[in-house]
Amino acid sequence: MTGRGDGRLIRPNPNASVKIGITLSASPSTFAPASSSSLRLVITAHILSTPRPALPITLMAYLNPFEGLPNRSIGNIRCTSPETSREKLIEIYPRGWPNYNTGERDLRKKWSYVTILPNEPLVIEHEIRRDTINEANLEQGENYQVQLTNKALGTRWWSYGTLEDLEGLEFRAWRSEDEGPSDESWADPENPGEELPRAAICRGENPQDLALVIEGGTTEIAIV
Repeated sequence: MTGRGDGRLIRPNPNASVKIGITLSASPSTFAPASSSSLRLVITAHILSTPRPALPITLMAYLNPFEGLPNRSIGNIRCTSPETSREKLIEIYPRGWPNYNTGERDLRKKWSYVTILPNEPLVIEHEIRRDTINEANLEQGENYQVQLTNKALGTRWWSYGTLEDLEGLEFRAWRSEDEGPSDESWADPENPGEELPRAAICRGENPQDLALVIEGGTTEIAIV
């Protein structure tokens, strides 16, 4: 599911049984730098296909466009006109390779999650920091473009149901039936040497069974 050869943090499975369509837009699409208004990138998502259409889907907002900026899901906002002697951009794409390791066994404590309801879009807004905008020295008459990338189009954890449906459960990394749970997998991190009841742990579904599909991956911003 991952592939560093081309810089992808998550490589989506084309045969995933669950597919989530995502679209990028800007709010507002015309922006005045001198105003007090904020500039936001908006992700709209909906369920494209699922074997269980009546059920919501909850997924980790991590290594995908639902995560806050900056991450590798959204590229820099680049000036497309007028032409300039050097590249001009609003820099939101991280420069270094991110460190995504965590020692937290309960994934619910470490990461944020979003829930997509059947037949109802999910809308996530990412506000661009004002100091980041100011550093770009935007000028009236310029046009900018930003795109979703192919670097992180999936998730490391997901499950059917809402967070309320999963209340009281620890989220642990998914394991196949062939692997089976090890003794360590059920250890209670708060009380070493003791085990949690298996009913108190949710390992979710196979991450490779869910893929994000870009439906509208480019949006433009006019500077006024």
